Amino acid sequence: MLTSRDRRRFERAAARAMRPSGRGSLASVLTGGSTRAVAIGLALAAALTGAGLYVARPTVERPQPEGVVGDRPVDAPPRSREVEAARPTDGHPARIWDVRQAHLRQLQPVLRVDAERLSQIARRVRAAGRVNAGEMKSLFTTDRVLSADLVNHYQEYSHGKEHLRTTASDQEEELSRTATLVAGKLTLPAAAEQRRSEVAEAIVEKCLTKGPGMTLTVGPDGYQYTVRGKTQRYGGGAAVAQDEGAAFAAFTSFAPEADVTAHCDSMKKRAASIAVTAEKLAADALALAEQTTLPGDCKYTRTD
Repeated sequence: MLTSRDRRRFERAAARAMRPSGRGSLASVLTGGSTRAVAIGLALAAALTGAGLYVARPTVERPQPEGVVGDRPVDAPPRSREVEAARPTDGHPARIWDVRQAHLRQLQPVLRVDAERLSQIARRVRAAGRVNAGEMKSLFTTDRVLSADLVNHYQEYSHGKEHLRTTASDQEEELSRTATLVAGKLTLPAAAEQRRSEVAEAIVEKCLTKGPGMTLTVGPDGYQYTVRGKTQRYGGGAAVAQDEGAAFAAFTSFAPEADVTAHCDSMKKRAASIAVTAEKLAADALALAEQTTLPGDCKYTRTD
């Protein structure tokens, strides 16, 4: 706002500019009018300048780019490593996901059957000290195609199964060699010769502490002959058959030597190892069957 002093100064300057200077020509009048207008403008500008007034140019606020505060850029938050690792790298992520999930659903039942059979193997070995080849083979042929594919996705588990198969095979081979060794040491009458391998296997079972091997129970009604868990009963006051009596006599009189004892100790340790391994693999198979993503690749996960 103008002060009183500035207003009076402006009024005096305007009055002087407007004061007539006598009659003159049209040109002088026009010139004078122009001069007066200029004078008025100059007076007004001087008054405004003296008052310290000015018109401010409007300030246009420029928008800051994203990620900038003031003059300094702000670091973007780091991406999750898990998200980065799971991010598809080709142009068909949905198709790839669907194919992999479909194959995972094919493998999950195979893993669950594996877990059941591995548990059975563990129980079998704890009870008998051995597992036959047929039981082991079934572990690898739940589904002939998909069982073979497990190694492409679960290598550690598949290698563990293969190691178990090899260990069980070693056990069967040593059992066979030990039974042959024992059979060669037996003394049997001709009537019981056909029972030589039967007696040898009964001795091996007993040395593994997995059963009595062989029993013969005689009563007033007859007798009962049991070898490796299989029982024959004879009633009606039947006398013990010569071959069975001789076989039982050879069994009870056999004293294992150091070589046989060494084989038995080796097989007992291996049997314990097989049982523990089978139980662990059974737990692993169940855990893998519960996974929601499929690791590894195979021909069934390709989309090209």
